[in-house]
Amino acid sequence: MFRRAIIWLACLLAAVSTSAAEPLEIFIDADFSKSTASATSITLGVRTALDEVGHRIGGQDVILRSMDHRGNVKRSFRHMQDLQRNENALLMIGGMQSPSYLTHRDFINENRLLTLLPWSAAGPITRAAEGRENWIFRLSVDDTKSGRFLADAAVTDAGCESISLLLLDTGWGKANHGPLVAALDAQGIPPQSVNFFANSIGEAAAGTLAERLSRNPPECIIMLSNWQGGALLVNALHQHLPEVRLFSHWGIMGGAFSRLVPHEVRNAHGLSVLQTCGLRREQAGNQVLRAALSRALESETGNLADLPAPTGFVHGYDLTRVLIAAAEQAATTPGWSGTVQQKRMALKTALEQLHHPVEGILKTYSMPFAPYTAQTPDAHEALGLGDMCLARFNSAGQLVDMH
Repeated sequence: MFRRAIIWLACLLAAVSTSAAEPLEIFIDADFSKSTASATSITLGVRTALDEVGHRIGGQDVILRSMDHRGNVKRSFRHMQDLQRNENALLMIGGMQSPSYLTHRDFINENRLLTLLPWSAAGPITRAAEGRENWIFRLSVDDTKSGRFLADAAVTDAGCESISLLLLDTGWGKANHGPLVAALDAQGIPPQSVNFFANSIGEAAAGTLAERLSRNPPECIIMLSNWQGGALLVNALHQHLPEVRLFSHWGIMGGAFSRLVPHEVRNAHGLSVLQTCGLRREQAGNQVLRAALSRALESETGNLADLPAPTGFVHGYDLTRVLIAAAEQAATTPGWSGTVQQKRMALKTALEQLHHPVEGILKTYSMPFAPYTAQTPDAHEALGLGDMCLARFNSAGQLVDMH
């Protein structure tokens, strides 16, 4: 019996050791099928930051799992359910689209599913309902502020005197409607028209919308679109309003927009695209970016413009650097030795109370997040208005800083 007990104990210890050796998993919930550029750029940024630390966070190995939601909210929700059930899955990193996180924000928060967003910009995502916990953190543009930025760019910088809005008819587009109108009203130039268009808009519908706008043509248009619809709309606008100036949110950067819209069309409309200021940091000789690109592209001469969606890389990299620092801090607490749910809680606490600054591409992050309350709506936002810039396409279809 004693021999059997020794064998049983040895097996138990081996099982515990094997379990402890299992790597933690990070889900990347993104559209790898139709918005490949954004999904792969985010993944490259995350992977590059993890590569710098040997793919270990808080003393444990970590692996990435690419979860392709194909732009489908229901499929994204299934990934959230997988995260909820998986005892090794630490957190989810989101992709470009906002609708799935808008739709399932309460599910994420009620089930304490740690979610980090390096792209999705819709304002309400990181603002939990009154009295609810908030488990969603963002290092990206926050659309409660991007409306003001785009309005300032069009009115103050470009001198537009009449502006129409072209907004994708999704939760993202609708969430931006109010802030954009308010920002233009504050400039004393209410929108000349507001036009919503379907996510699946076709060439004929794009032409009809452009023709309708041409009957009372605005001087400028602010557009929020995905890359497919954006390409159709810009080409249609070129036919019907060849002189209108265009300001676009970054949704057009998720795919092959610059291949579908010729350079002469982009140039004719002075197409300006909202970005954060990574391109400007590169121009200024940012050494963190240079080292990250060298590692990611395995080349000393690669540039940020070589990536199809540079914002995804920059944000994915910076957010993962913040995550790594938070995990090191969380690893000093008892919760990190517990279940994955306890690890998530320890990591959330560390993200909200980061002790040491983290050097990133866009800036050095000193306390980028704080505990969330309804009275502190920006607590889970790492970036602000001052981190936004505009870029334009060059003749090769690459984004370059405007200044």
